[in-house]
Amino acid sequence: MKKQIKIIELTEAISAVIKDLYKERGTAVLDENNQYFNEIGKNLGLERYTSTDHNVTCSKLFAICDFFEISMSEFFIKVEEKNKLLKFDKKRQGSLVLKAYEDAEKNKRKS
Repeated sequence: MKKQIKIIELTEAISAVIKDLYKERGTAVLDENNQYFNEIGKNLGLERYTSTDHNVTCSKLFAICDFFEISMSEFFIKVEEKNKLLKFDKKRQGSLVLKAYEDAEKNKRKS
């Protein structure tokens, strides 16, 4: 299986938004996980997404948004506010994606 590319600007912004959502609720990550588990019966593993080590899947992001009572569109507006480069601009089209593929190729050669 081919390794996923990681657009670090996106990963950092998503992590920052999730951290902000925790702060707005005034609870700790572990408390959030426990509360969600009690309500839904599933552990979100939210602590993973407060760092930039993991790419979040669409399904996981939907569950996170559902838990924090925010729509995905609202979530991504916050993400774009965290890093303005993530907002579409015809002049920059493809640049972050290309950079992510180049970084993945460099890392592959290092291994």
